[in-house]
Amino acid sequence: MNITFRLIIEMVLAALLLSSLFAIIYSAWRALKRPPPKADGAELFTVIVASGDAENLERMVQGLLWLNESGEMKNRVVIADCGLETDAKKLACLLAKADGRVTVCAPGDLPMIVVEESGWTLRESI
Repeated sequence: MNITFRLIIEMVLAALLLSSLFAIIYSAWRALKRPPPKADGAELFTVIVASGDAENLERMVQGLLWLNESGEMKNRVVIADCGLETDAKKLACLLAKADGRVTVCAPGDLPMIVVEESGWTLRESI
């Protein structure tokens, strides 16, 4: 076998080995950084503070739901209506009707939404 050909094969094998090692390390790092699934006594809420026409509201909600479905993060999505325009408010309500993990509320209702949706009672949350 030609020495040049052998050197090329060794370089390709070394590159494959390094890329495999990188993939394993990256996968382990992502697994460690991922929030844990819902545990007893703990639940994650993501609050989107929306106002005006909320141009990217639908994309934000869809992205958070995609994270839920992919297993990257388990959370509930709460859209805090801080002065949404009529069309944006309708969109927020449609998003909430389409998926039970999405809720729309006024900013003052956030504590009550978290308490009610998590299944706690006010006595437990104080």
